[in-house]
Amino acid sequence: MDLDLEKEMLQLNVNNAIKGTVVTSLKGILARLTKDRLNFIAANCALAGRSKLKKQELADALYERITNAVQVRSTFLTAETQEWEFVNRLLQAPYIQDNAVFADAYLFLMDKGLVFSFLEQDKLFFVMPEEVKAAYKQLDQKSFREERGVSQLVLRYTEAAANLYGICPVQKLIEIINDQNGSSLTEEQFNRIRLSVTDKVLTWDVQRGFLFSDGLDGESLDDYEAFLESVKDKPYYIPPKEELLRYAEIDYFEMTPQLEALKGYIMQQLGKGERLAEAIVDDIQLVCSMEEPLSVIMEEFENRKIRLSKKQLQDIMPLIINVNNTTRMWSNRGFTPAELRPAPSPSTNTGNVVQFPSASSKIGRNEPCPCGSGKKHKKCCL
Repeated sequence: MDLDLEKEMLQLNVNNAIKGTVVTSLKGILARLTKDRLNFIAANCALAGRSKLKKQELADALYERITNAVQVRSTFLTAETQEWEFVNRLLQAPYIQDNAVFADAYLFLMDKGLVFSFLEQDKLFFVMPEEVKAAYKQLDQKSFREERGVSQLVLRYTEAAANLYGICPVQKLIEIINDQNGSSLTEEQFNRIRLSVTDKVLTWDVQRGFLFSDGLDGESLDDYEAFLESVKDKPYYIPPKEELLRYAEIDYFEMTPQLEALKGYIMQQLGKGERLAEAIVDDIQLVCSMEEPLSVIMEEFENRKIRLSKKQLQDIMPLIINVNNTTRMWSNRGFTPAELRPAPSPSTNTGNVVQFPSASSKIGRNEPCPCGSGKKHKKCCL
């Protein structure tokens, strides 16, 4: 792990911790908290009337809310993979001593009052209060785990669809889930699951029956009407379940042979190390997926002070075009330009030709091409 990242992570953990001896009972823990901290947890637990309560009254009301089995169930249902793994560690022991826990594993649980941390003699201890564990044990474990499995699967599909398609009708998403799992998820069930995570940081939203990624340039469905019109007749790229769910990771993309070829050229012909080559390829893939103009793609080299000779430009341009042609795009509903291009006839010129978006309306046909080739725009990328 990077040393700076490790220091930042440790400092964040320390800032979140209660200073002093470890306490495992919820009543004892709440007594150690400031009123501001109690109010913060109360807000996350949607505790009504909290602003009118004195500190002890607030602690007592929170105790009742946090130890409610229904509250524990709803929070644990929405715990993400790393959060759930941490829950299971804490269920097995009175506390855990670990200075290297990522905050992402516990912050949501801590905000809900289900997990606390202590700093004692430079050591971090994490606790799930005894009363919370007791409330969890009251649940029907079989039905809870089944419901959690369904909920987490639906949320993973939702994240994957937002990342792969940009915008997708909820009914289409439900259809994909049911087809790939032999299930009968309804829109009502889907809405109940997605509303259960509204207090978490999400990269997607649902409006008027459409799921959309927050990576789009807009805040409401009205901002995307032109986009929806442009894709309405295009089919959806629907890979097998295992591949589709990989897109639930925000930074996932297929490492295609075309990307490998570009990476190899950067290493072998430009003399760059594998780590730098991977970084350039990652960024170019992202720029292509966002359908940026060729000039923006070439900035990935310029920003790293990599100057390309005329020969190198001639060699690398077809590689970049091939990457663009095989990149999955929201405007193609997950398909690549090459996959949606009509099959060429025998008489068609099948050279590597791609229509990149125009970098700017100010670039004239007779001006130098923004790719840096030295040719006029009309003789190069135009």
